[in-house]
Amino acid sequence: MNSNKGFIENVIVTSDEPWGDIWHTQLHYGFQLSKRFNVIFVDPPKPWKISNLLSFKTTTKQVSPGLKVTRYLNVIPSSAGKLATWLNDRINQSLIQKQIPGLQSDSKLLVWHFDPFRSHFIFRNFKEAKHIYHVVDPIVGYHLDKEMALEAGLVVVTSPKFLDHYHSLNKNVIQIGQGVDLGFFRQQYSLSELQSLISYDSILLLGTFSDEIDYRFLHMLADRYPGKLVLIGPDKTSEGESRTSIDKLRARDGVTWLGPMNPAAFHKHLAACRVGIISYTYSNYERNNLRSPLKIISYLACGKCIISNIDCEVPSLADKAIYIVRNDEDYFRRIDESYANTLLFDGNAVNSFLNEIDYSKLLSDIFVRLNEILPPEK
Repeated sequence: MNSNKGFIENVIVTSDEPWGDIWHTQLHYGFQLSKRFNVIFVDPPKPWKISNLLSFKTTTKQVSPGLKVTRYLNVIPSSAGKLATWLNDRINQSLIQKQIPGLQSDSKLLVWHFDPFRSHFIFRNFKEAKHIYHVVDPIVGYHLDKEMALEAGLVVVTSPKFLDHYHSLNKNVIQIGQGVDLGFFRQQYSLSELQSLISYDSILLLGTFSDEIDYRFLHMLADRYPGKLVLIGPDKTSEGESRTSIDKLRARDGVTWLGPMNPAAFHKHLAACRVGIISYTYSNYERNNLRSPLKIISYLACGKCIISNIDCEVPSLADKAIYIVRNDEDYFRRIDESYANTLLFDGNAVNSFLNEIDYSKLLSDIFVRLNEILPPEK
C-alpha cells in the first residue's frame, strides 16, 4: 500500500524486547498502533555469530492483519561501534522497506524507537519520516540515548524523573505514563472459578524475575505467609547469588511459580489474588526507584491494592490503592492489613486514574505533539 499521501499509514516499532507472551510497554504500543496502522515490529537480534556475516535473510511472522514481526539482523558485530550500527541499520532498513509495498523515500512514515541499542539510523534518509524516541527504562546516558534524543521529532518518557535530562536535549518532550487497555480486563469470573485457582487469596508478584528482585524478602514472605506466595513472569536471573536464591524459592513448598503469561492469561490470577506486590532489592535502590512499573496497571485494573518498596509514580493513589513501604516490617504490616480487610481500595479514584491512561487517549496526546492525525481504529 502506497503511503505517499498526507497521512501516516505505516509505523515501524523498534524494540529491545522481543514479541512474545511477556507484554512489555513496547508490545502494548505495537499492538495498539496496529489497530490503526500497518505496523512492523522489529524484534532485537539474536546473539551475534560469525555466520551472520553471510546472512541477509530475516525471520518474519504475521501476528495479526495489521501487525507483522520481523527480527533485526546483526550482520556486523556491535563491538565494531557506531559504524556497525550504521551498516546494520541500513541493511535492516532495506529488509523492512521490502515488506511495505509502495514505500518510497518521500512517503509519510513513523518510526517509533523503543530500542536504545540500535536502529538509530533507520529511515533517517526518508524526508517525510518522523521519529519518536520512547524511553521506558532508566537508560539516561547509556547506549545511543543522547543521539536518539537529539534527532527525535518527539521524546516520550514514562517517568517524570527523566524530564530534565531530555528537555536539555530536545524541545519536544512529553511525559506519558504507562497505559491501559481495559479490554484485556473485561472478563468477569465467578467466586467458584477464582477459588479453584492456586492463586486465590495469594500474595502475587507479577513481572520479570531479574537480579534486581529482592529474593531475600520473598523468602521472608514465604516463611511468614506459608502457601500464599505466587510468582508470575519469566526467570531472567543470571548465575550467582540471585540464581541460587530464586531456585531455592521456587523449590519451596507453598511457593508457586506460574511462569511467563500474557495479559489475557494472567488476568484470572490477578483477579483471584489478595494483593499485588512489588519488591526490588535495596542494594541498587536509586536505579530501581527510577522505574515506572507496568505491573501496577494490571493490579489496579483487577481491583487489587499494591504494596511496593519503590515509587509507583501515581501520587493520586497514594494510600488509596498504592502503599509505599520503606522496610520489611512496614511491608508485613501492610500485608497483614490486606488480610484483615483494612487496606483501603478507593475504586472511584482507581477508575478515574485508569480512564485517564487509556491507550486511545495517550496516543491522541502523542500525535497532537507530533502534529499528525491519529486515524480511528480499523
